[in-house]
Amino acid sequence: MTRTRDLLRRYPHTIALATVLALVVGGIAVATTAIGDSYERAGATEQRCTAPSLADRWSTGQLFLDARSVRTGKSVLAVRGDEPTQTGSTMKLLTASAALSALGADHRFTTRVVSGATPDSVVLVGGGDPTLSRLPTGQDGVYPSAPHLDDLARQVSTAHPGPIDVVQVDTDLFDGRAWHPTWTASARTSGSVSNITALMVDGDRDDPTEAYSLRSTAAVARAASAFAALLGPGVRVETTSVAVPSGSRTLGSVRSATVSDLVRTLLTHSDDTLAEVLARHVAVAEGTGRSFDAIQAGTTKALRHVDIPTAGLRLVDGSGLSGDNRVPASTLTTLMRAVATHRDGLAPVDAGLAVAGETGTLGEHGRFTGPAADARGHVRGKTGTLDDMFGLTGVTDEVGGDRIAFTVFAEGTSDPAARAEIDRLAAALWRCGGGAPTSSDRG
Repeated sequence: MTRTRDLLRRYPHTIALATVLALVVGGIAVATTAIGDSYERAGATEQRCTAPSLADRWSTGQLFLDARSVRTGKSVLAVRGDEPTQTGSTMKLLTASAALSALGADHRFTTRVVSGATPDSVVLVGGGDPTLSRLPTGQDGVYPSAPHLDDLARQVSTAHPGPIDVVQVDTDLFDGRAWHPTWTASARTSGSVSNITALMVDGDRDDPTEAYSLRSTAAVARAASAFAALLGPGVRVETTSVAVPSGSRTLGSVRSATVSDLVRTLLTHSDDTLAEVLARHVAVAEGTGRSFDAIQAGTTKALRHVDIPTAGLRLVDGSGLSGDNRVPASTLTTLMRAVATHRDGLAPVDAGLAVAGETGTLGEHGRFTGPAADARGHVRGKTGTLDDMFGLTGVTDEVGGDRIAFTVFAEGTSDPAARAEIDRLAAALWRCGGGAPTSSDRG
């Protein structure tokens, strides 16, 4: 204690200065730690909210944009947000949500075999399950937890009283065209989508283990032939659809994964065939028909059950492959708010969203790099791409007490640079968070 008093008397100014410096440095360290810890929670301010200026300086294609507070629903940013436009695969969000609304999260699709009109025949009844697999039980293809033809064949062989010579098919669950006339031929050759039929195996892929594998023009024949081969040599196949005979009995059945699981697969992997089949099931469930022509009425009816506005929607398919679809960005953003808050049973849609820079289509093509790299892992959504458009519908993580739901389309461009511009805007919306000015704030 005496030594301390001596030092204070001999070097009062030096010690005082040292004390001040220690306090300042300590304060800076504490403040820096506090800023770092709170950055993702409350670091966004209006000064850091660059989204409006990015929208004003948009350079790739024509911008269609709608961004809203998840918490309040107030508009944050809008450019042609209420004008219907092309969707690409963001259409799958509407289809997935409609499927959960119309069918329920726990619903499964059943493929069954019944006794035929003659003692030596059976009828394979298509239940609209594109995940049914010709791979051996225990081996997964593209679709996880899929039912298998060999399981079905074992049940039928056990239950049928005698030899089976003929496999017939009932594919009447769906009707109309199997291929939409606005789809490009390359959608088939690139492995994007199959003919849409009530009976197929592995999404009608040549290779059941490859997501993008050539599809055939004879999905029903492929499925029926694979099943017949499991029943024994020489079993014939008839691919003209027949009605289930009166008084027939069920010889076997297998069921798909739940709609909840199918929705997650559909969105994460942007599976066009699965989207089209679900859209057809929605139409059947809503009583609007069994063809492409029934999708508009079926999907919009199902979306109204979960309070999603349907004005201005033109839906010609369920996947968004057609350039004739038209949906306002504001409709998708409204849906994304419901998804983000898990309203009306839409949590499986949220679970299926790709994560920026990490999973699904947001983990491809160098997404969320460069100026948008800090948003990796903080934006989730569904992309959309056609020959002349790029889009993203998503939701940000919380910053400053709020999340942003948004939809952005770059229309009339084939320039892949649009992806990077979309990512920069999405990243800016994440940084804005609760600091984003509402439309009324900007006057």
